[in-house]
Amino acid sequence: MKYTVGDKILLLHSKEEGTVVDIMSNEMVLVEVGKSTFPVYLDQIDFPYFHRFTQGKTPLPPKRTPGEELPREKPSAAPRVEKGVFLTMLPVYGSDGIDDVVTTLKFHLLNQTGKGYNYHFEIWLNNKLFLELKQDIHAFQHTYLADLEFEQLNDSPRFEFTFTPKETDLKLAAAFQKTWKVKAKQLFQQLGEQQQKQQATIDYLLFDKYPIRTENDAYGFSPVEKKKLQTLTTNVSIKDTTPVTARYEVDLHIEKLTSNWKELSNLEMLAIQLNEFQHNLDLAISQNQKSMIIIHGIGSGKLRDEVHEILKTVSEVKYFVNQYHPFYGYGATEIFFK
Repeated sequence: MKYTVGDKILLLHSKEEGTVVDIMSNEMVLVEVGKSTFPVYLDQIDFPYFHRFTQGKTPLPPKRTPGEELPREKPSAAPRVEKGVFLTMLPVYGSDGIDDVVTTLKFHLLNQTGKGYNYHFEIWLNNKLFLELKQDIHAFQHTYLADLEFEQLNDSPRFEFTFTPKETDLKLAAAFQKTWKVKAKQLFQQLGEQQQKQQATIDYLLFDKYPIRTENDAYGFSPVEKKKLQTLTTNVSIKDTTPVTARYEVDLHIEKLTSNWKELSNLEMLAIQLNEFQHNLDLAISQNQKSMIIIHGIGSGKLRDEVHEILKTVSEVKYFVNQYHPFYGYGATEIFFK
């Protein structure tokens, strides 16, 4: 490797000087210029003194005192600062015979955090899947994603990311999704600003800190609401018309159970449905019924899951199935008793 961490380098395109802070691969290093950190290919940088020599401005070496000729240790890398996870875009220039123009855009994922992530990455062009990757990225690592030809900006490119922590951490969200759409007008403006500022890449922040796990469950109910649900299912009374004879088929659609369901919250409707289910389940068990059908519908699946959780705790239930039925589709669960 030509370069090591701590080496001073010169960006050939912008003539900015920086420092190598990490070795990405045999072809790429991570450099820091000013307050920005980004990846560059080895053919895009050089040692500053080579440039000064070719410009005829090589300063005379200072007079050394005895002992200074001894080799000095490379300075250690500065402590890494967590800045977030970025999508970086490196424009590659070519000539059209008159001017330098952008021919290709190279995209990389830059993780400047202390945690590693698994990620699912997709590029969509004209609403059709163009590229899909499922990989991981370690802490303070950089990885190549894809190239896009400049003409492909006319195909409405859309980048889809789904991140998950590599290490299990119950404090963090199970997954984090991020979408980035290329806006041509904005991109042209950024390319112009990049040339003026002599920057190597254009960086897009995907997230500065991975989101914390929310307290709500998959259906949006918080722990307080879940506790309220338990209270409601205990206190809500069954209507007087409820039959005392066990039924083989019980329909839990809310409009079948109450006429004012439009005035109820989701939690209140669920409580009424679960009370109706529990009442009919108790009747079926007390009257030694062999089986029964519970119609819960498909919807979000919340009612079905709550019904199944209850059935798992009932010792009189032999087994239950939620499979395709010619009359109910997947919207019903059949219960068999011991």
